[in-house]
Amino acid sequence: MELKEVEVFSTVVNAAVVRVPGRKFPGVVIQGDSLSILRSDVREARKLAAAAAGSEEAREELAAVLEELEDKLAGYLTVYEETLRAHGMALPYGTGTTVD
Repeated sequence: MELKEVEVFSTVVNAAVVRVPGRKFPGVVIQGDSLSILRSDVREARKLAAAAAGSEEAREELAAVLEELEDKLAGYLTVYEETLRAHGMALPYGTGTTVD
């Protein structure tokens, strides 16, 4: 393990925005349990996608799981974009995805 100083831009629960040495842009720290939940959501979506071809119910479940996953990721992205804007920093990818 190395001890390094990082720049902390936001400590929002489950979406801290930090910049590690050597990086131009900050990143979002996702807690391990939240990361595990995201992976579980993707696994569930993959299973439902395999079953969706012949089942309307599976397609509806798949759509719901994907919407939930998108909402979770959008939450992280919103925190990230708002934090960078609050610190007068440009986004590393175009214009952003959240509405001002």
